[in-house]
Parts: sequence; C-alpha cells; structure tokens
Amino acid sequence: MALLSSNGRALLVSLSLSLRGGTRPVRLLPGAFRIQRNSPGGLAGRVRYDAAEMPWIPGDFTHHIPTPTWQVRPRVEQVVREAGPEAVALDLGAGGRRLAPNVVCVDFVPFPGTEVVGDVQRLPFADASVDLIVATGLIEHVDDDRALLNEAFRVLKPGGIAHFELPFLQFYHDDPVDYRRYTVPGLEREMVRAGFQTIESNFNIGPTVGLLYSFIYYGATLFEGRNVVSRVLSNLVFVFLSFALSWLRYVDWFLKDKKSAHRLAFGVFCTSRKPAST
Repeated sequence: MALLSSNGRALLVSLSLSLRGGTRPVRLLPGAFRIQRNSPGGLAGRVRYDAAEMPWIPGDFTHHIPTPTWQVRPRVEQVVREAGPEAVALDLGAGGRRLAPNVVCVDFVPFPGTEVVGDVQRLPFADASVDLIVATGLIEHVDDDRALLNEAFRVLKPGGIAHFELPFLQFYHDDPVDYRRYTVPGLEREMVRAGFQTIESNFNIGPTVGLLYSFIYYGATLFEGRNVVSRVLSNLVFVFLSFALSWLRYVDWFLKDKKSAHRLAFGVFCTSRKPAST
C-alpha cells in the first residue's frame, strides 16, 4: 500500500461516503483501498470468515448454538450514540458489522460491509480528520498494539473519542493470530501512554462468562482426537455444554459492582479523549 509520495510526504485525498442525509468527507491517504457502500458483496465472495466470531454476518448452523457471551456493561453502541449521527466515526476491525450509518467500517479483510481496507497500524486517514474511533476485539490480534493506539491518536481530531475493548481472561482465539491480553488498568495505561485522557475504564464482560467458556472448551478438549469418532464426540460435548450452561451468563449482573470482579473479567474496555490541545 503506497502511503507516501516520492518526496516522502503524505498526500491527502478527500473522498465522500454516502451517509444518511447526504455525504460526509472522509480524508484518505493515496493507496487506500475503498469499497463502495451498498456494493453487491465487494470481494466478500472470495473471503472466508468464521461465522461464530462474526455473529452479525449470516452464516451456518453455528448461529443456532447459544453462546455464554454477554456484556454486563455494553459500551460501544452507547459511545457511538453519544457521538451523534454527524460525527465522522471509524470502526477498526469491524468484521462487517454496522454500528450506525455514519460509522465507516475498516478492516484488512473485505468482509461484506467493509468500506475501507487497510492496515490499522498505518491507518490510511489524514491527521485530525475523525471524531470517533471504536475497536472491539482488535488489539489482541495486531502485531504492534502501540502503533495502533498511536495511529488512532493521530487521526482523531482534538477532543475526539477513542473506545477500545479487548479480552482479559478469554481463551486463545486465533483470528488469524492472538498475541496479548490487558487488565483494566493495563489498557488504560497504554492509552495514556499514547496521549489519551481517560473518560472511563472498566470490564464489560464479567467473570461468569469466562468460567463458562473455560468449562465448555475444557469439556470439548477432553474428547479431542484424530479419528472421526473423537471429533464428532468433542463437537457434541461442546454443543451440549453450550446449551446447558450458557444461560448462567446472567449471573454476571450480580457481580458487576463487586470490588474484585475485574480480577476475573472476560473482557475490558477504556474510553478516552484526545486532548483539545496537543
């Protein structure tokens, strides 16, 4: 991806994405690959994805298997609503989901609904051109997490909002790789190091979800094997335990305000602001 001109200075190009009620300029660097919104599939037909990891994309029978995942503190939709419909917003690593009509979906894979394909560690957007950046379940998968946070800081306008979520005590999930975990204070520290000012940090997915996932995957792993019978049995155990236990996720409602609940949290978040003057 060519991001620099021959003299080494970034060239800026102004493009528009069709949003509700008209157009809103989104300034991209040259070389950024943009997919037209409402295009019939784009390149999605040539891309494979895990429907269980991308529940907003129509998929196979796995969508009928209950999941222990439940956010006791759902925040990302709230942050998008508070930014308002006129905000220029990016969803990094969107995976094809649509949080709101004004949110531009950015990913390195052209899922259905992806509008800009690019490297989140070298965002193809102009300096101080964005009002809001959200990224959920992304930091653990990138090679350089500090580069990602620094890029988010660069493209945000002064006073702009950054909201990041990632796992703490979640099982390893290669999508396509899985490098790291943060505690609540750990994620906040990294965002402060990048220059942000903290608005709120806490866990959004609680301890019960983590325990349920561990038990379900542990049970399925016990029966793993190389032959067909072992694989079938392992999958049956996974499905059975998912149906039997997933409803217990709502126990996290009673734990969300416990002082030590963050020590066992499944997922954490931090909402921060770029200082008005930098």
